[in-house]
Amino acid sequence: MPAARLSSFKAPSRERRPPLAALAAATERVRAGTLSRQDAHHLFDELLSQAATVPVRKLNNFLAALARAPPSAACSDGPGLAIALFNRMSRGAGARMVSPTLCTYSILMDCCCRARRPDLVVAFFGRLLRLGLRLGVISFNNLLKGLCQAKRSNEALDMLLHRTPELHCAPDVFSYNIVINGCLKEGEVDKACNLFHEMPQLGVQPDVVTYTSIMDALSKSGAMDKAEVLLRQMVDQGIEPNIKTYSYLIHGYSTFGQWKEALRVFKEMASLGVVPDVVTLTSLIDSLCKHRRTKEAREIFDSMAAKGLKPNIVSYSTMLNGYSLLMDEAMHMFEVMRQQGVNPDVFDYQIIMDSLCKMGRMDAALDKFNQMVNQGVSPNKAVYQCLVLGSCSHGHFVKAKELISEVVNRGLCSNSVFFYPVINDLCKEGKVKEAQDMFDFILGIGQRPDVIMYTSLMDGYCLVGEVEKALSVLDAMKSAGLQPDDVVYATLLNGYCKIGRIADGLSLFREMSLSGVKPMTIIYNIILDGLFCSGRTVCAKEKFNTMTESGIPVGVDTYNIVLSGLCRNNCTDEAIELFKKLRATNVKIDVITLTTMISAMFKTRRIEEAKDLFATISAIGLVPSVVTYSVMMTNFIKEGLLAEADDMFLTMEKASCASNSSLLNQVVRALLEKGADVKAATYLAKLDAKQLSVEASTISLIVSLFSREGKLREHSVKDQRCTAIGNWDSHLRNICHSAFYGVDC
Repeated sequence: MPAARLSSFKAPSRERRPPLAALAAATERVRAGTLSRQDAHHLFDELLSQAATVPVRKLNNFLAALARAPPSAACSDGPGLAIALFNRMSRGAGARMVSPTLCTYSILMDCCCRARRPDLVVAFFGRLLRLGLRLGVISFNNLLKGLCQAKRSNEALDMLLHRTPELHCAPDVFSYNIVINGCLKEGEVDKACNLFHEMPQLGVQPDVVTYTSIMDALSKSGAMDKAEVLLRQMVDQGIEPNIKTYSYLIHGYSTFGQWKEALRVFKEMASLGVVPDVVTLTSLIDSLCKHRRTKEAREIFDSMAAKGLKPNIVSYSTMLNGYSLLMDEAMHMFEVMRQQGVNPDVFDYQIIMDSLCKMGRMDAALDKFNQMVNQGVSPNKAVYQCLVLGSCSHGHFVKAKELISEVVNRGLCSNSVFFYPVINDLCKEGKVKEAQDMFDFILGIGQRPDVIMYTSLMDGYCLVGEVEKALSVLDAMKSAGLQPDDVVYATLLNGYCKIGRIADGLSLFREMSLSGVKPMTIIYNIILDGLFCSGRTVCAKEKFNTMTESGIPVGVDTYNIVLSGLCRNNCTDEAIELFKKLRATNVKIDVITLTTMISAMFKTRRIEEAKDLFATISAIGLVPSVVTYSVMMTNFIKEGLLAEADDMFLTMEKASCASNSSLLNQVVRALLEKGADVKAATYLAKLDAKQLSVEASTISLIVSLFSREGKLREHSVKDQRCTAIGNWDSHLRNICHSAFYGVDC
């Protein structure tokens, strides 16, 4: 067959075909996907050897067919072949061809873009200009594509806005879409948005592609409110949103945890007759599953068939993951998946096994492992790691060691990446003895732990206050030929500081410097926090000055430690001065910084300044935390501003910031200490309504205040207070009634 195909171009014994017929036949073969690179070059051998004129229109058709040809077994790169053939023809001596037209160069520039050769786009554009051809919008758009593809969107933007008059070319909406997408791909969201807003003033109306591109960028950055505004504007302009428009919105809401909004957009999309695809539906299902809305997720999953869509393996995996906390449903979905002819892959098996392991059902997890192997699905490293971690977590250390030996023998783990989570998880659970045992086992089977594994074990010992054993691990690491890095020293320093051995921490800090390990920001943060916590304020300030003078990056975390430490050690005025200097720098402060300084302002009775700082939080795009609200409320109460404290609580609720046990207990104590016990009872009722615990210190204060001699003598007062208290939990009610009446109820 190949020989016969080649003869159609070579045909040495037959009369050569005219260029018109040869190009027409070749064009059809390109469209059929049967023209190979070799065939194409034989064609041009034939054309170049003839004296007949090569018709430019037929040549353009041939090149255009190559430009649009998908990769095939015959030819994997049609656009690249088109460029090579044109260059060969333009250098050929025999063929007579009329000069290439604007259409020819437009096709070639498009080929360059498709072949990912943006450098050649500019070259062909230059040749087009030198020939004096009048530029068309298609050629201009291909130039913009090439510039954007080469990450030269700034140049493309300049061409679009400033060079079109001299090029005698009027850009269209496609021109703007190309540049907007180019800017977005380079992360220049502001430039893209500015160009979008300028379009109507420049006489070009955005289309659905323009709107959708901007909405995609806004959704990815979390600016969902702005994306929604664009959607409404788009509809008002008579432009119908398409599936991509809605998909980007749904994906944006899903990514940022706003499942209700994602569901709303989905329903709006359906009501307008826009049919979602599998990707859109899977994104929504994923969001619902992550928020444990598995019922709604299942309804959408089941609706796929009604819409003529077939769930893919990602759809099934998403539902399995969503059901991972409801094992019966997950197992049912697993069986449905198999019945529908979608074979579970290793990831699906891993989801089921991981859930079983977390539930402590290790036998069931191992049964599923054996089923997977019997079905011909090879377990990967992640599956083994899941089973090993589950075995360790539930005390099955013998089985864990068997699995580790198996994975090593199969060659699935060549470094410490597999073992690190095993040691780390055990240490985080406080099972340091077991972590040491597993560490020794790993050493015993010939594996060589790296610095990360040693550090994890050291951290485990530091977490339980056994710093000396952590130092022994350090010695073992050095004996193994591994040198400690800044993370190792940070771990040990943190261990010393947590148990109050700041002097030993400083000695280790000096040892680190002498060993050639340069202290980084995290090291200084640990030392500074340790010094402030131990009351060594002078030394802390000296270390902070050393840090800044050494050129070590000082970020907001460091400033937060210093500001908090100064306030804690009664150096509030110094904290305020440092804060003023901080605001003059380019360091971006956060809500922790502002909350610390609000507290400092209250401490120095600068109440109006504290209020101004609270207002600053929202003004600079931050969100007050529950700690911020707690600081505001308790200080308002201390200042006797009870109405303002109540208003602050309402503000918090309107902002959807949930009050927690700590805030409510602090507010109750502050009110009791202020003598506002009836109002305190109101907030105690909120604790009960939210099923939050009453702290021991709160109960102690209630008993102390209400048991004082002469307190609450009048029965009418007693009855009012008991009514205000409402439905406290029975234990607290007994304590309060005992305090009021001196008897148990």
